[in-house]
Amino acid sequence: MSREFRVLFVGNSYTTRNDLPTLVARLLEASIPDMNVKAEVLAFGGASLAAHWNRGEVQKRLAAQKWNAVVLQDQSTRALRALKSMQEYVRRFVDEIQATGAKPYLYMTWARKDNPASQANIATAYEDLEKVTGASVVPVGLAWDQFRKLRPAIGLYESDGSHPSVIGSYLAACTHVFSFADIDAVSDGLAGNKLSALDLNLLHEICRTTARADKTFRPGELAVPPAD
Repeated sequence: MSREFRVLFVGNSYTTRNDLPTLVARLLEASIPDMNVKAEVLAFGGASLAAHWNRGEVQKRLAAQKWNAVVLQDQSTRALRALKSMQEYVRRFVDEIQATGAKPYLYMTWARKDNPASQANIATAYEDLEKVTGASVVPVGLAWDQFRKLRPAIGLYESDGSHPSVIGSYLAACTHVFSFADIDAVSDGLAGNKLSALDLNLLHEICRTTARADKTFRPGELAVPPAD
């Protein structure tokens, strides 16, 4: 019997670019036997979590359906220029999500291409929120930073130096998968024509180790339910 995993993504173009939710769903289904993933998205360009809260559509979707996980992606520079607002609306959403029985995840974004040093402050903001709210962080920004340092010639950014390339979105998707599920590897052919086998293995390993850093996964801490 197949297991169903339902995940709602809340965010903006960092979530919708290259259809990240579908990438995550395909990787989970390819990597876990008998897994059926339903991924839905509430996102619009430039959206902050404050804007989502004020629109009210996320709250309606939370009340209308059952979810295993809800991923919150704030506007990418909010951790640097509007931290108090980010903290407030993350707390509001996490409370709403937890009240429904779903597991909240915070999608840590990456530094802009021309300001890599800002990644440390972005990471600190998300890690502090993890401690305060009990949500889990999907540390995409940290995986991105590591891979970029080791493979600087591989383009993770689009030409604007902000949005993810196809490979950047693939890295983000892999980090989500390793954050959701207690698996040792992802199985897929989605990036086979974009990266060499060596680079693909490195990307997978960085995503896996970053998602597992300082964590000991137990069944209750994972969004994907264990097999019966």
